[in-house]
Amino acid sequence: MQLQVFQAVRLDYAQNPAITVNVDGSQVDTRTLPTQSTFKGRRVTLPVNVTGYIPHLESTSTRLQNFQFDAVPIESFNQQQLFHYFEVGFRGTGTLTPRIYLDGTIQAQNFNTSTSEATETIRVYFDALAYGYIPHIHNTGTSTADAEILWARPVALPPRFYRGIRTHAEFQITFKGDVDIQWYLDGTSIGTYSFSSTNTTTEKAYFPSGTIGHVLQYTHTNPASGGKIYIVETDVTLADLEQQGMRPQPEEQ
Repeated sequence: MQLQVFQAVRLDYAQNPAITVNVDGSQVDTRTLPTQSTFKGRRVTLPVNVTGYIPHLESTSTRLQNFQFDAVPIESFNQQQLFHYFEVGFRGTGTLTPRIYLDGTIQAQNFNTSTSEATETIRVYFDALAYGYIPHIHNTGTSTADAEILWARPVALPPRFYRGIRTHAEFQITFKGDVDIQWYLDGTSIGTYSFSSTNTTTEKAYFPSGTIGHVLQYTHTNPASGGKIYIVETDVTLADLEQQGMRPQPEEQ
């Protein structure tokens, strides 16, 4: 039997049943589910630090059917990483309130959002210099019927952004909508830059003089605006990518 980290529970239900989640005999969550007029599936995220061996779901409702826990063996989190953001797929016109954690510590970014699309993808950013093992995301806006996190993938900061002491002069960003991007160097803010375009656009901007350090990273500070960041690179990281592309590729055996 493996020790696991429990991230969510998937279930099919109608109306608005009350549920209680226990792990190893201890209650970890209790709530009344958002109202659904017909039987539909829903993925309900669990609070942070839900670890154990045996999960159990309780409900007195007859309007709740199949359920399954999303869990990951704790051995999967055996490598410390420098995390950058959670890429999150969600749906629903109700309010989504994603909160993210690293090793049980809540991160600063906090916002509400919704979508009129069938599904939408957003990024929720970790704090600067977020080194750790176990990332977690939880939708705390559980009172609205439609908002639901379908999947979430933690993304580490690429090594080319922290490969020794380096001097960065400029960056380019591919984006759409209204975007405010805040840069950090070794955990200290070095400025916020605002961009706006109704179409997907690539623009350049310049760092302050003396942008020299180990770890360069950014956050999107207004994700609730609906603006999207697709690609961000600096003059130094682009040079790394170009050099990597010029290396000979191993021959197929």
